[in-house]
Amino acid sequence: MKSIRLHEFGGSEVLKLEDVDDPKPGTGQALVRVNAAGVNPTDITTRKGGGPTPAKLPTSIGRDSSGVVEAIGSGVKTVKSGDKVIVRGGLSNYSELVAISEDDLYPVPDGVGPVEAASIGVTYSTAWDCVVNKAQAGPGQWVLVQGASGGVGIAAVQIAKAFGAKVIGTASTDEKRAWVISQGADFMVDYMQADWPEQVKALTGGKGVDAVVDGVGGDAFLRAFECVAPGANICVFGASGGREVNMNLTSLFRNRVHVHGCGGAGCTREDFEKMLGLFSSGKLKATVETILPLAEAAQAHQMIEDRKAIGKIVLKVG
Repeated sequence: MKSIRLHEFGGSEVLKLEDVDDPKPGTGQALVRVNAAGVNPTDITTRKGGGPTPAKLPTSIGRDSSGVVEAIGSGVKTVKSGDKVIVRGGLSNYSELVAISEDDLYPVPDGVGPVEAASIGVTYSTAWDCVVNKAQAGPGQWVLVQGASGGVGIAAVQIAKAFGAKVIGTASTDEKRAWVISQGADFMVDYMQADWPEQVKALTGGKGVDAVVDGVGGDAFLRAFECVAPGANICVFGASGGREVNMNLTSLFRNRVHVHGCGGAGCTREDFEKMLGLFSSGKLKATVETILPLAEAAQAHQMIEDRKAIGKIVLKVG
């Protein structure tokens, strides 16, 4: 089978399309023929050798995909050959075949195509942990989504709206801001403008936002404290704009602000199944703005690193 492999850590150029042996499903595993694979910032972290436990080389890459079950190992009870599934887990989804635990497989919701299904696993899990589990957003609340035009950002916008919240997003270009509005955000602001926190607070009538979903970090994280309401939840899932900050701790206790670390692992199987129901009912809609062939995985990574991507990038595999 074809698979994107790493033999060294580094820039996008280290991603290589290679022929490798087909995997075989072990006990409790299913063999999935991959239709499409999602491209996520965590894949870039893997490629660079980051994270608490760098991958052992050589390795394949990719944490989510969609496909069809081709075979099952012994003891598998929840899926069968021919089932259309979302793969949420593993480290080798940039491949034509993956052998994966049945616990990491979910049925594709009604009305969701194979490419769109590949965009759900990591991004919507992360957004759910931010918006639902940590922020507990609901009707009448204001949610600020930093970097709203990214994959997790737009998922957070959709989930917050599905739960009745009002959403303000930030993005750097007119094109990105218009696209996020088309996906359901109530208002957008340009975070390149020095007074963007004042603009956000004005949109809430001076109250401030009840929650912030932040995958940007850096200065954007610090400035969010200028536009939050007392008792707000700041939900951090990434730091594309800076991993280290120097902050005055009075920003935390004067407004009783709660800062949460969030991620896809915080979205349980029960959470994810509940979320898939929202896709089936039409309250959530997976959007894929860029589709590239598997061989162009390096280009997909570079688009994310250069902040040229809008929404989700998916690799077409099968």
